[in-house]
Amino acid sequence: MAQEETSGPLLVSLQGGATLHFSGGREYLDIIWDALDGVAEQAEAADDLAVNRHQHIEYLPGDDYRSPDSVPLVVVADWPDAP
Repeated sequence: MAQEETSGPLLVSLQGGATLHFSGGREYLDIIWDALDGVAEQAEAADDLAVNRHQHIEYLPGDDYRSPDSVPLVVVADWPDAP
């Protein structure tokens, strides 16, 4: 995983087939880190761990925060069955 602070909206891409790459302005990169924190907090507080908490990060028409060139990303909390 790599992050690069640039100007413009969030761009999520796969580089070299193995590196998940995020680029964009600081306020747009925060979308990723807020999603990671939010999904982790939801999963830790969940009473029902059978349902994996997740969040979609993807461009939709008219979205000024994500680049139309971004690949869709789903952040998932997948906890083991045993405590």
